[in-house]
Amino acid sequence: MVAGAAPAATAAPAKAKLLESVTLRAKPTNRSTARGVVPKGAVVSTNDTGSVAGATYKACGVKEKLWYPVTWKGTKGYIVAACMQFK
Repeated sequence: MVAGAAPAATAAPAKAKLLESVTLRAKPTNRSTARGVVPKGAVVSTNDTGSVAGATYKACGVKEKLWYPVTWKGTKGYIVAACMQFK
């Protein structure tokens, strides 16, 4: 992951800041239904403590296949890990 250390597998749910605007997806793939666009700088909460393997997607200048389940403004979905900086 480019931006910051991901939370450990046993850690409590975390918050992450987005490094660029990204599409919140229903499933961990770029072909999944879009649930909205989360703007650069927004803070999202992870829905659990770890990433999930999904489809490879190029975002934030990196090809990445890890996605995090997140909640943003009450909407749940997935964001590719390369665009997240954990706090």
